[in-house]
Amino acid sequence: MAAALAELVMKKLASLAADQVALLGGLKSEISRLQSTMSTIQAVLLDAEEQSGQSHQIQDWISQLNEVFYDAEDLLDDLSTEAQWRNQMDDNHIVNEVGLFFSGSNPVVYGLKLAHQIKGIRSKLDDIAESRHFHLNERPVESTANNLIWRETDSFIPDVVVGREQDKNTIIDMVLLSSYAENVVVVPITGFGGLGKTTLAQFIYNDERITFGFDLKIWVCVSINFDEKLLVKKMLESVTKGEVQDSTLDVLKCNLHEKLNNKKFLLVLDDVWDHVGYRNTWDRLKGFLRSTGSAGSRVIVTTRIMNVAESMATSGLKPYELHGLPAEKSWHLFEQIAFAGPVRQSPTYIEVGEEIVNKCRGVPLVIRTMAGLLSCKTDVDDWVAIRNKQVLINIDDQERRMLATLRLSYDHLPSHLKRCFVYCSLFPKDYEINVKTLIQLWIGQGYINSNKSSCLEDVGIEYVKNLLWRSFFQEYRRDRWGNIKWCKMHDLMHDLAVTIAGKEIITLNASNVMDSLSCGDVNLERVRHISLDFENEIWEVPTILGKAKKLRTFFLINVPFTGFELEDRGCEMVFSNMIRLRVLSLNRAGMEIVPSSIRRLKHLRYLDLSGNKMQTIPEEITRLINLQVLSLHWCKNLRQLPRDTEKLCNLAYLGLDDCESLTSMPVGIGKLTCLRELSLFVVTEAVGLDELKRLNKLSGELYIRRLERVKDKSEAQAAKLEEKSELRKLTLSWSSSAEREEKNAARSSDHERSILEALQPHTNLKKIKFLHYGGTCLLTSWFTSLRNLVGISVIQCDKLRVLPSLDTFVSLEKLALSVLDRLEYIQSGMKVPSSSPSLASNNKNSNDSQFLPSIRSLAIYDCCNLIGWSPTNTKSPFLARVTDLVIRSCPKMILVPCFAVQFEDVRLMYVSSELLSAFSASLISPPQTRTRFRSLALVAVKGLRVVPQDLLPQLASLESLRILYCHDLIALTPAILQHLPSLQELSIYDCGALELEDCNGNDENDMALPVLPNLRILYVFRVPKLVKLPRWLQHCSNLQKLQISSCHNLMCLPSWLTKLTALESLEVYGCDILSGRCSSGSTAEDWPKVSHIPNINIDHVQIQEDGCYKGVENGGGWERLLLQYMLEEEARLLQQREIDTSSRTQFSRMLANCVGRLSCNLFQRCFLS
Repeated sequence: MAAALAELVMKKLASLAADQVALLGGLKSEISRLQSTMSTIQAVLLDAEEQSGQSHQIQDWISQLNEVFYDAEDLLDDLSTEAQWRNQMDDNHIVNEVGLFFSGSNPVVYGLKLAHQIKGIRSKLDDIAESRHFHLNERPVESTANNLIWRETDSFIPDVVVGREQDKNTIIDMVLLSSYAENVVVVPITGFGGLGKTTLAQFIYNDERITFGFDLKIWVCVSINFDEKLLVKKMLESVTKGEVQDSTLDVLKCNLHEKLNNKKFLLVLDDVWDHVGYRNTWDRLKGFLRSTGSAGSRVIVTTRIMNVAESMATSGLKPYELHGLPAEKSWHLFEQIAFAGPVRQSPTYIEVGEEIVNKCRGVPLVIRTMAGLLSCKTDVDDWVAIRNKQVLINIDDQERRMLATLRLSYDHLPSHLKRCFVYCSLFPKDYEINVKTLIQLWIGQGYINSNKSSCLEDVGIEYVKNLLWRSFFQEYRRDRWGNIKWCKMHDLMHDLAVTIAGKEIITLNASNVMDSLSCGDVNLERVRHISLDFENEIWEVPTILGKAKKLRTFFLINVPFTGFELEDRGCEMVFSNMIRLRVLSLNRAGMEIVPSSIRRLKHLRYLDLSGNKMQTIPEEITRLINLQVLSLHWCKNLRQLPRDTEKLCNLAYLGLDDCESLTSMPVGIGKLTCLRELSLFVVTEAVGLDELKRLNKLSGELYIRRLERVKDKSEAQAAKLEEKSELRKLTLSWSSSAEREEKNAARSSDHERSILEALQPHTNLKKIKFLHYGGTCLLTSWFTSLRNLVGISVIQCDKLRVLPSLDTFVSLEKLALSVLDRLEYIQSGMKVPSSSPSLASNNKNSNDSQFLPSIRSLAIYDCCNLIGWSPTNTKSPFLARVTDLVIRSCPKMILVPCFAVQFEDVRLMYVSSELLSAFSASLISPPQTRTRFRSLALVAVKGLRVVPQDLLPQLASLESLRILYCHDLIALTPAILQHLPSLQELSIYDCGALELEDCNGNDENDMALPVLPNLRILYVFRVPKLVKLPRWLQHCSNLQKLQISSCHNLMCLPSWLTKLTALESLEVYGCDILSGRCSSGSTAEDWPKVSHIPNINIDHVQIQEDGCYKGVENGGGWERLLLQYMLEEEARLLQQREIDTSSRTQFSRMLANCVGRLSCNLFQRCFLS
């Protein structure tokens, strides 16, 4: 770190020496002398850092140097800030403000003072240099250009798994073929760090045998915090693929139970440690999993510690112990990295390389790291020197050897990558790092070297790719554009970063905060970077941190969504004491007011106030002239930005996502020409679109709101959107019709269209959204030229009658149309002779009319007059790649394109049976691939009496069928159900005319083939004509869960229910007659028919094996019932529900508990989720 810091100071010295400010009071001569002293010290720093691991004396010497280097950088940043302020001295207002930062506005006096301070720093460095009583060799500082990896931007090899095929197959056999009696079997994988346990587990997790063998897959990274609540929350987030709001353990368990109940799941608990009390926690969690999952569920555990593996393993199952790679596989892994660039294989390189690989002992992490190091060493002497390093020879302890080897790779990093890597010790172990945020943090600390041909962000991406290539980072993920979005550090790499950082960088959490600060182990006056990891728990920030007056980073991580508030004294501690901060993150800190003392943080470059409660930002923030990143995402109460925001001349990122209360932009925001991100722009009379004219560096997303305020076409053209080539997503939003009428701001359709015509974006745009557009058509001259679009959304444009032809959008992947009341037809634009067949049957065996060849998601909502794709002289369009289709509340829609049967999810809701028939007739089996149709939901299909015959042949792969509110549906006969051999879940909800039996009750005659052989879950809710269970159900030998609700005419259960030996759960709710027959006592006639079922729940009371009551279920069942009712009634209030509560007096308490849990994401958890 010292060498990297010295390099940073030297570059700032060189920059300031060339600046006019250096002429103040004789500063230039002092800067020159300091440069000379720094150069002398810098020459031996690389050697000093390499030796520091074996010498405490050298460590102390480096530590002293670091303290002075930091002081020097602070002083140089003062000078830089002074120079920037003087460039802005256009009036006395600015001059007066300069006085707030600097002791005197007289430049001569100020220059003399700084010269004296620089001389003092040089004197300290001289004293430290003279105190050295050990030998250090001079080493030249390698230039950045010579150390950048040779590869092109996206050419580095993705993670590959070498030599683990046999391990993978063995463990998969243990997982899939084991015949243990327990329904949840635990298979541990153990071995020391770096062997690739996590990689192997991922290899297994993504194998198609595992994918097809389980209903659900769950991945949880455990690390050192084996906390039951946190683990359950992480499991729930893995299942739902989204963040879960914090709640009580009982509520989280209840929600997870609903997701896992009677499902065969695979859970991976990665990186488990022997945390205090982990055995008791594991026993509780294991008991919960066993009571929830179905037979065949499995848990894979990865851990370094054999005792942990043995204690968690299923009894009688030996943990799988992972060993190093064999020599052949080790060499294969090494050569595909080391020889992938400028180093070419030759006998000499191969001979030396094989010796190095042998010393890596088959450890994949070490092999990859050494190969990445050597891949840019083109001189064979460098290979020989590394081969001869003693760390590869003389250390017996395996993990110490690995850390020493990783340290060797670190020592050979260029200095700019060293400081970037060590800074990542700020994050907790196993933390998923957002790459964009990481690069902004590096920029904020001044770690990224400027490059005339590239912006700092692009250089930062290259740094990330270099560290990935050298295995300092791993497990990276890309976004849909191919950009690296997330990455992680191996825990051994994290250990290395923490070791090198020493006490300069510390991470505090609830378990270590008081111990770390009270034992005297941490000298806060020397700490430079602190992160507070809340681990989604609430704890008070200790005010003792106010002693860290030289702090450069104060960063909050994993802050809970609600409940945490940084107290006033905590704010004062930060804003008044930590005046050397470069990075400050106070996201979700519950702040209602940002104190004016923020003006003291003159060095601040990165400020994250996301998710706070303030309505305004103080004007004092505009004095932070160095500020580059200001993140205000999700500040839903924020109404305005500071008036003088234009003074933030270095601001590059202004994040305003979901700032829904923001009413205006500050005048002059267009002067911030460094802006690369401005996620929201609100048009007002005072601040028009011309403010965007010069902001041509904007990238990412731009949301323009209140476009009805644009006066004329010339103002819209002044935005010059066509020159913003880096924008990827654009939202053009007008106020709703109701808001416009209320404010008398209605505009003519021609005016709206002329404004839209003038808002032409660059053709590089990837996504565009139109919201509340008031024109009658989207036929602009530029729209169809956006050939790179992958997403189009048109929402609540209530006057829109005409969409442009879509056939030019060859890259389009997602199309969403919502609340377009006047739209009647969607144009495909492909002309054919007028004698061509109708849409529903045209060209079903050919794809020569294929258009939108890339589209995967098609969603059409609430288009009340939409008939469908235009039939006039138009061939039926063919959509070959749609996997997700949703059509909702389009009652007139009857014309659809042809679809290849490659569906993951289809939902037809509140539509006509004619649409379902047209959809069924439009399906085409793909010629060279298997058909795929995973999930189908039919909701309130008006007039649907029977399932269309054209649909049935396409449903062979269907796994989930949900039929809701189809009041005209009369039958689901065995003849229909035999077309569903892959169906695993069948849900029938409120179908008043439906009879599950054949009309004559002779459904067994139709069962020449098995009916639903793979059915595992059957839900039946409010089917009044159900008087007995259909006889075909007795042949569903894999049925695991049966839930019957509000079927008041169901009289009894059949005797053949005892044949369903796989049945694990029976739930009966609100079935007046049946409930009493299945519970306890002498009148429970049906008890012998169900007593073999392990889990029986009658009106939310669990029944024991002897037929007696076991206890009231924890409200989750009632909550699910309420959610179903809320889906049914959608627009009505909960208090208006008519729910039969006669079954249990406990209902009132359960209801209160459930209502307290219902939240804004209700429908994500409802019957259709």
